[in-house]
Amino acid sequence: MKKKSYRERYFEDNQPVREVANNRKGYRIVYRYVGLWVAWRSEKWPLKTVKWAFALAELASICLYLTCARVDTPLNRCQLANGFGVLSVVPWILELSGVVRFLLSKAYAKEMDSAEIDQSIRYGAVLRAVLLGLSLLCSVVNVLIHGTATVLDAGMALGILASIALSAAVWRGYRSLLLDTYHNVDGAPGSRC
Repeated sequence: MKKKSYRERYFEDNQPVREVANNRKGYRIVYRYVGLWVAWRSEKWPLKTVKWAFALAELASICLYLTCARVDTPLNRCQLANGFGVLSVVPWILELSGVVRFLLSKAYAKEMDSAEIDQSIRYGAVLRAVLLGLSLLCSVVNVLIHGTATVLDAGMALGILASIALSAAVWRGYRSLLLDTYHNVDGAPGSRC
């Protein structure tokens, strides 16, 4: 089965409608959303609390990452580890874009937007955690081989582990959310599917 492009998916969920307009034709074409609506919900917490937790986790993770990256220790002198650390920024941007879109979403989201947020958070968080884990592993192996470990290295390793844990917490927290699907009634959510 061929995967549909963004354009194909867009035109499946949006249909052209003629509207009266003050132009030569007397009308204009406007695309109205006719697809399904999605609403996130949590069984344990209000959705606003979940969003705040995600925002704080991302903020703490950014602070930990930047702090650990700026410290001059033997743990930061392994080029392979630094490469994995820099590569982890790419999925992090993907994760952050998904989290920001989730934080800014209203009570109901279009089905296609929900799927994009889902993919960004799930893939971004997992890839970032894996790359940071590889970076930490390379650094620790390098420090142990050369015998240059310091107390500051141990603190940095804990900071990187905490950043990995925060990424895993965001992934797990998003995975635990439930999705309710609603029919579209004149461009607004209607009855539940």
